[in-house]
Amino acid sequence: MAEQTLDNLRERIRLLDLDLVARVAERVDLARQVGEIKRRRKLSTADYAQERAVLERARSAAQEQGLDPGVAEDLFARLIRASVIAQDEDNLRVAGLGAGKTAVIVGGAGRMGRWLGRFLSAQGYEIGALDPAAAPETEAWARRALPSADLVVCATPPAAIVELYAAWSKRPPAGVIVDIASIKTPLIEPIRALQRAGGRVASIHPMFGPSTILLRDADVVICDTGTPEATVIVKKLFQPTTAHLVYLPIDEHDRVMADLLSLAHAAALAFALALPPAEHPVRSSTFQALESVAATVARESPDVYYEIQAMNPYSGLALERLRGALDRIVATVTARNAKGFRTLFAEAEQRTQRRNSRDPDIGR
Repeated sequence: MAEQTLDNLRERIRLLDLDLVARVAERVDLARQVGEIKRRRKLSTADYAQERAVLERARSAAQEQGLDPGVAEDLFARLIRASVIAQDEDNLRVAGLGAGKTAVIVGGAGRMGRWLGRFLSAQGYEIGALDPAAAPETEAWARRALPSADLVVCATPPAAIVELYAAWSKRPPAGVIVDIASIKTPLIEPIRALQRAGGRVASIHPMFGPSTILLRDADVVICDTGTPEATVIVKKLFQPTTAHLVYLPIDEHDRVMADLLSLAHAAALAFALALPPAEHPVRSSTFQALESVAATVARESPDVYYEIQAMNPYSGLALERLRGALDRIVATVTARNAKGFRTLFAEAEQRTQRRNSRDPDIGR
């Protein structure tokens, strides 16, 4: 009897699971309809007030049912995420910015290259990957299309882009040329040479990795190269999405990235290198969070991350601040200076609070 009851309960759970999936699919379909109305009314996809209301309603309903409100909030946050992704996809498709146009992605077989391929295809572009690792027929098409393509995206390391721009400055491609490099300083002079030859050049920096699906969680830096027409074209690629667009002069980009990339990557790498050789049988939540970030960085390309450190003229300053911060911690702990340690915590709290207070609508 007990086994039969257990089987019956599991069958009821199975049916509930199937029903939940069906209801989620129905909810996402309704969200697409909401997105269509937003497009007609020219409303933003992101509606933070409505999202807050949904989450509060979920928590309240969970409490009434005797369920942990946190479980309901996590579930509905994922449902909101799925809805926004669906609306973003529809916005790209409806906008159709690439309908009837061609795009060549140099480095298109790489991870970010493949992401860009999916992104541009969703907007209607016919795309090709100019990459030795691409299928031969795909690369052959890209080579033929390069001179007249509407859009040429360079998703290769900065050193390779410098060589490309030098070659193209003799006869630039007719379309808009845009790089997605993490470092801009080595590109500034090649960009100027390409512009003098008649090239229309833009420069952007997607501040996310190729596994990103929801652009609402991501920043896209758009650099001013002095070619407004090209900049407007690449800006429009992201306008139908919920990405956060940030505008920087191209010669200011690397100073900012020294903090956002060089500092962050070095801190993660240092943590990984400081890990003990043998794993402990217990781990704290803080340890797991830092270990996860460090593991993500360690899985990336060392060549790309070396360029981010070595080719950015501002990296040294960021690394010195990191070393100085560690020295302050060591000195305070060694001296058993409890008051000084509390001061470090207060300073850390103040700095992190200031950086976490960004209005989500700024720059949209």
